[in-house]
Amino acid sequence: MPSPAPVKKVLLLNPPGAETYLRDYYCSHTSKATYIYCPYDLFAQSGWLATRFEVEAIDAIAERLSPDETLRRIGESGCDTILFLTGAVSWVEDFDFMARVVREVGRPLRIFGNGDILWEERDRFIERHDWLEGVMTDFTTRDLLDHLSGDHAGEPVPNIYCRVGDRIVKGGMLRRKGKWSMPRPLHEIFPIRKYRVPHGRHLPYTEILTDYGCVYQCTYCIGGDLGFRVRDIDNVMEELLFVRDRLGVREVRLKDLTFGAVRRHADALLDRMISDRLNMSWICLSRPSVLSGDLLEKMREAGCHTIQMGIESADAEFINRYKKSIKTTKIHEILDECRRVGIRVLGHFILGLPGDTPEKIEQTIQYAIDLDPAFASFNIAMPRLGTRFRREALSRGLITEDTNLLDNSISYPILETDELSREALWRLRNRAIRRFHLRPGYILRRLLGVRSAYELRTLFTEGWALLRSTT
Repeated sequence: MPSPAPVKKVLLLNPPGAETYLRDYYCSHTSKATYIYCPYDLFAQSGWLATRFEVEAIDAIAERLSPDETLRRIGESGCDTILFLTGAVSWVEDFDFMARVVREVGRPLRIFGNGDILWEERDRFIERHDWLEGVMTDFTTRDLLDHLSGDHAGEPVPNIYCRVGDRIVKGGMLRRKGKWSMPRPLHEIFPIRKYRVPHGRHLPYTEILTDYGCVYQCTYCIGGDLGFRVRDIDNVMEELLFVRDRLGVREVRLKDLTFGAVRRHADALLDRMISDRLNMSWICLSRPSVLSGDLLEKMREAGCHTIQMGIESADAEFINRYKKSIKTTKIHEILDECRRVGIRVLGHFILGLPGDTPEKIEQTIQYAIDLDPAFASFNIAMPRLGTRFRREALSRGLITEDTNLLDNSISYPILETDELSREALWRLRNRAIRRFHLRPGYILRRLLGVRSAYELRTLFTEGWALLRSTT
């Protein structure tokens, strides 16, 4: 078989979909309302690939392009290589669309994919789809660039699984450690003004990564299996200052899975944000066990206004079976500290893990009301690809190997346990959303907490869409 043609132009593609699919960081779900996150996997790769190739981006989800419109744009791009995102929430649609691209675009294309389902089942997808040349399993590295550059002549490249002739060359998963830097992502080639977050305060908005992976091992999350490393502070600040000064971005979401997990790194970043007068508002994910009053004060001074954190369940002993390591006393303490310094909390709650019962879920609903975070997200437990929870569900016969079209956001439950039927879990999920969000006092506090016209508009559009999902 002849060697592939040299790469000249790479297209980064977030494919179109029947729903607003959010696919990135080896996780995928459907937007519960109108928010659209940045496909940061593609952002990160744009910087690496642009060091050697011409790079263009099409985000068909953010731009609300139809399959026909997206196909036309791909044809006009003149690309010879495509890196596309997919996920367990949408892979059937995505693969049908990509097969159509290969059939109809009218020129040879090299196709590579990234996403949760490919991270877990990369060999199977490459074997079954002859148009798929390869899969990448770490979007922060230069590995795809090295493969496409042709310097390795069919030899394995870390984190790249690809077809070479009639065999699959497996680069293996190299979990790098320590500190890393990457070329500045090309935010400017993406539709920045289309992205928005439901608890945001300003537009334009974008996303930044300051570390990769997770130091924790929650069994229902893939983060702990990605390894962990921190990003050079100067490298982070270069990206932040660019999006502020060149693109007019006013708000960012730090995509770290646990901001503050390495306190020295968090302190160094916050100090730079403050000393460089970044003056941008931002959102992050963290967990109560790494937060403290002094850290929260510094985060607030640096511009943080909202923290997403997994509270999960009223029953700490139950949730700790899944390696969450959470203490209810610490949660109360940190929520009080957040209120004291003026940072809002988005609490994530998980419903329907094996062992969960209607009684426990009712307790969790009341727990959420008693804690009274600024926002609450009630999510159905899903055996996500690559997680130990999925392996447990398979071993117990709760799902089969073919159960890989997964969405914990608005889709009907696929997991039925001894304690909960799908119908009962769906009713309880809808009850949780309505009980938390329709409290008159909560609605009044949300209205009084509005700080911008954009936030007021979002309050109504996102709130209505969320409640509509419970019908």
